[in-house]
Amino acid sequence: MKIELTEDAPSPEKPGWPARTQRLVDEVRGLCATWLHEPLRACLGDFDRRLHDKSDRTRSHVDQQRYLATRQTLLQGRQVFEERFVASIDRAFAQIGTATPPTAKKPGLTLSLLDAVEHELTAALDQLVARNEARNGPLLVELSYRLAVLVAAPPLEGERLPLGPQAMAAAFRDASAALNLPSEHDVLLLQSLESTLVPGLAGLYEIINRHLLAEGLLPRLRAFPMARTPVRKQPPLSLEAAITPAPATPPGKTTAASALDLLREPLIRRRLASPTRNDAGLVATEEELRAALTALQQRPSLIPGHAGGAPASATQLRRALLGCLNVAGASKAPSFADAANVRLGDEQDDILELVARLLQSLAGAMRPAGKARALLGDLQLPLLRLALADPGFFEAGHPAQSLLGTFADAARDWIEDSDSEADRGVISSLHQLVDRAIWEPPTAALYTALQGQLDAYLAQLQRKSQLAERRHVEAMQGHDRLEQARQRAAQLMAERKDPSRPEGGLRGLIDRAWTDVLALTLLRHGEQGEAFSSRLLITDQLCGKRPVSNQHALRHGLETGLQQIGMPVEESAELAQWLFASDADPASRGPSTTSLAMRLKHRLGDTPAADATGNRGDDETDPRVREALQQLRQKPAGDWFEFAATQSAPIRARKLAWYAPHGGRCLLLNRRGQPWENITLPQLAQKLVTGEVRPCAARKPPLLPPAWRAMTDAPQQP
Repeated sequence: MKIELTEDAPSPEKPGWPARTQRLVDEVRGLCATWLHEPLRACLGDFDRRLHDKSDRTRSHVDQQRYLATRQTLLQGRQVFEERFVASIDRAFAQIGTATPPTAKKPGLTLSLLDAVEHELTAALDQLVARNEARNGPLLVELSYRLAVLVAAPPLEGERLPLGPQAMAAAFRDASAALNLPSEHDVLLLQSLESTLVPGLAGLYEIINRHLLAEGLLPRLRAFPMARTPVRKQPPLSLEAAITPAPATPPGKTTAASALDLLREPLIRRRLASPTRNDAGLVATEEELRAALTALQQRPSLIPGHAGGAPASATQLRRALLGCLNVAGASKAPSFADAANVRLGDEQDDILELVARLLQSLAGAMRPAGKARALLGDLQLPLLRLALADPGFFEAGHPAQSLLGTFADAARDWIEDSDSEADRGVISSLHQLVDRAIWEPPTAALYTALQGQLDAYLAQLQRKSQLAERRHVEAMQGHDRLEQARQRAAQLMAERKDPSRPEGGLRGLIDRAWTDVLALTLLRHGEQGEAFSSRLLITDQLCGKRPVSNQHALRHGLETGLQQIGMPVEESAELAQWLFASDADPASRGPSTTSLAMRLKHRLGDTPAADATGNRGDDETDPRVREALQQLRQKPAGDWFEFAATQSAPIRARKLAWYAPHGGRCLLLNRRGQPWENITLPQLAQKLVTGEVRPCAARKPPLLPPAWRAMTDAPQQP
């Protein structure tokens, strides 16, 4: 059906909309127009290449001229096509919340009768809409609810959802009508659109959803996939048409195939070419296969060579399923040698092999014999059960694919096989997801819910990690400031001490305690503060640099300062009494010098303040180490480093969260924000030079894309 629109596109602005609604609608339209520009250009470029190829291959001079004429039309109408496409989406936005869908019949439309090619185009558009809704169901549901809330309307469905599959189909109709191409060339253009624009629509939907989410629209929405739009039923055939053989597909004509069909092609070719192919036995029914999978989920030990570790191979799964399918009774163990009465169908067997390859590829990227591989192995049978029940699992954007990728990345990144409480918490949470996948019916809705549960848990882990990191960094910064204050206080004390006075004994311990008082006052009030000046005056009087005009005030200041570093009132009074007692009257000193010294020594400790350089004797004479250290200091903290595996530990990624601006101390944290090995910055530079440490990315790349490529790139592997 050809549709020609004769009226101008309505303005997307509505007087009744609040200012915020109008702003957000305009922002979404702008995002759409910006995003659509590149895919539409790619679509027209691909269409031009298809026309060129058709023109080169055809032997008909008339057809060749038609292809050349279409290419000339395309050259002149590229901008019109893009503008009409975007304008159609704008009209869809203008109709948000109205009772009239944007593609409804209006005055000024002219219709033409259906022909065979036009019928093919209409059917192809219907299939494109259905596949797009099935592939991007959850994203479309979220988009429909958020836009509906924005304009105070019921959830937007079908033609009423801007950017939805039907709106895109209407935009294609409108834009292609502007080119006025032959109908068979419209089919080619649609194929180009499906190969260039449609695969990226999930990205556009995510962009719009994130934008609306950032504006506070339904922040806790968790969508379930929309039901597939049924393909338009064909009209009943006449008796003559029913007995007439269908015409062969013209050369070069391509038909849409599911992702599973494309993945199965090399497996089918391998099976047909196999000289040992055996089709004996009955094909298992869906009910029998479900029962066998349920038995395996309850008793994973039935899988040969698989003891609760990494995902099983296709051969192991196949043998286990055949054993369960052919067991005589529930109490009889399966005999793999006799499993020949019931077999897997070709499609069932191909799905099993694809799922096994995918899971084994994912496991191969994880640490050998780690707990993450075992968790992935536990998820294998639930995913196989879903893939057998819903072949749409292999379509891009399926919720189970998303969950599998997130699950694998989470297990790899958050489990360190350290047998720590944190590890046990992550493993327990991931096991809960696996248990739900095992015991609940295998549906896309279940995996959408599991994805939401996993996202919420990972967000909680990330928040805890950030809080822990901030807490440890602030503690290190405070410790560094305290050490610098202690150094300055020690310097000031050294400048005021009498060289002729002995440093040991109780007097030396008092000096150390008063150095801590100076450091704490300096840290809190600064060197120019009045409080610090008052402490310096007391220091000068204690060291004999200034006369004591008021002994009572001096004694009070001494006691107050000692109490600020945590000394009890009685003990500070005893120390002041000892310090100010007359040498001629030892009895007036109160407690014995030995008793006071022991108590004060116990309180202050035997170890002097740590060297603020933090070098701990590290040798920085190597020019390579000095250069590496300089490079570390030139960059802000936050880089990640990978420490080589040892006999006791695998490779570990650690974040340099902080280092002292004027020293060697640094803080290395794991992904949970917890401190790791206590090494200095010069030692880290040394390890970089020797190769024990190397820089790495903050986030490892996702595991699923390369595993998916490995599954498809090795079709001959059994």
